[in-house]
Order: sequence, then structure tokens, then C-alpha cells
Amino acid sequence: MRNALLFVLTLIGATPCLGAEAYPSKPVRVVVPFAPGGSTDFTARVISQQLSEQLGRSFVVDNRTGASGTIANGIVAKSVPDGYTLMMADTSTTIAPGLFKSLPFDVARDFAAITQVMGGPNVLVVHPSSKANTLREFVALAQANPGKYNYGSSGAGGLNHLMAELFKVMAKVNIAHIPYKGAGEVVPAVLGGQVDMLVATIPTVLAHVNSGRLRALAVTTDGNKRAPSLPEVPSMSEAGVSGMTIYAWYGLVGPAGMPKEIVNKLRAEVVKAVAVPSVKERFITQGGEPVASSPEEFSTLVRSELRRWAEVIRSAGITPE
Repeated sequence: MRNALLFVLTLIGATPCLGAEAYPSKPVRVVVPFAPGGSTDFTARVISQQLSEQLGRSFVVDNRTGASGTIANGIVAKSVPDGYTLMMADTSTTIAPGLFKSLPFDVARDFAAITQVMGGPNVLVVHPSSKANTLREFVALAQANPGKYNYGSSGAGGLNHLMAELFKVMAKVNIAHIPYKGAGEVVPAVLGGQVDMLVATIPTVLAHVNSGRLRALAVTTDGNKRAPSLPEVPSMSEAGVSGMTIYAWYGLVGPAGMPKEIVNKLRAEVVKAVAVPSVKERFITQGGEPVASSPEEFSTLVRSELRRWAEVIRSAGITPE
């Protein structure tokens, strides 16, 4: 009798719980902090489509705009950490803490880093009617005419605002800031000649550069490295402006407390996804590079970016709201 009972107990212990469902068992929401059309949205849609195909469940992009991305960040930080609410975080996620006196979330504490999906340098562009054919010429014009030239951004405190502010310091130029409401407004503004300069993620402007509607003067790559999608365009260092190595990044995060097995599964699936030739090609042709870093590597990047942009915000004299 005792042996029979032990046998039954052994069977129970070896049998998987019938109520447990493999992840994902329902659609997964991927929150994007910005409107459709930008690099963050592009990255989210490409990877969500591929994950849907791989896992047999829909990964649905949900654009939640406003307050420099902090509305979306707050939604995700407060979501149930079950893997069914994720966010395509980007550089703005690490900029926000320096722009606001208080936030209803802590970037370093309230998010689970899953993996960086894509990264890539940025590019400084001007309208083709500009008298500047090179970055050195643009800097010379701006230095000779303080306050005459301007630059556009997709909003105060956004990445292209801070990149341009850093450029002003490094190039020693005085150019005015004209903020717009998102990439959907600022890109048409530079295309129409309403602003003189824009520093943007490559995917945002690449088609316009290739068509000749914008002129690329420099990319924010490291040292003398060129961007694969813009091989003829020099780096900032090559063009005479140092201290402008800036890579935009995009990565999946979820609420803190997500089960480790779900985090690891999602990361593993992203590794597979970015290796798919069509996915890899879409990223590369848009000026990005697939990454699929480990959760630990991605967490380290986020923390270093928090420190970097806090310093840029301080040096630019931007007062937190």
C-alpha cells in the first residue's frame, strides 16, 4: 500500500500542471510611445509582425502618444507583469527623467529589460537649397551669422532636440530651436525649407536623402566609421565636429517583475526574428542594425543612457518641468 502511494505521488509530481498555458496564449500588446511613422513605430511593427508569425499569437502595436513618451511609459510600468503588455522603448525613455521633476515611474526600477532590437546612428540633414554642401561649410555659415540659422525637432526634449543642442556646443554655433509635434511635422518642415537643419534617426529621413530632397552632411557614427545605408556621408568626427557619437536604440521592455522564463523566451524569439533575412534587410535598408542583446546587456545600456542624457540636459540649460 505504501509503495503504491509513493508511486502515485511520484506520478503527480512528474505531471505538468494542466492549468498552465504556454506563453503566449493570447494576443500581446506592444505599446509605442509615439505616433505611427517614426523609427520607434517602424521597429515595433517589423518585430511584432515577425513575432506573431513565429509564436502564432498576435503582437499588436498600440500607439500611445503624449508627454514626450511618458504616458506610454506610465501605462506599461503599471501593467500586470505577465508578458502581455510590452513596450518598444527607445532613447526617449532614458531622456524623460532629466526633463521632468517627477514621474509616476522609475526607468531603472519599474521596467524589465528584455532585449535591444535595433540600433543605428543618426544623420544631420539640410535642405538641398542650402549654401552648405559639407558640415564644415554649414558650421562656418552658422558661426559667421549667429542666430540666423535654425534647426527643427519633433518636440522639446526629444532626441533630435538634444542631439542638436549637443551639436551647438560641440560645433560652437548659435542656432535657434523650432519645435514641432512629432516626426510627421518636422520632416515636412525641413523638406519645405521652413527649417535649416535637422538631426534625425536615419530611417526617418533616408528615403528623402536618397531621392535628393534632403542633403545629408554627417552621421553620428563612432570615429571614422560610415553608416552602411549612407556610405558616402562622413562621420561627425571626419567632418570636423567631435563628441557627437550618438546611436539611437530601440528595445523591448515590460513591467518590472515579469517572470524570467517569459523574458528569456521573448529574447530568444527576437534573436530568431532579427536573423530572418527579410527582417534583417528591412532594418538595414532603413539605416539600422539588428541587435538582440541579452537582458543584462540591454539593462546596462539603459542605465548608461540615463546618465548621459541627464548630463546633456543639464549642459543645455534645460529646466525640468
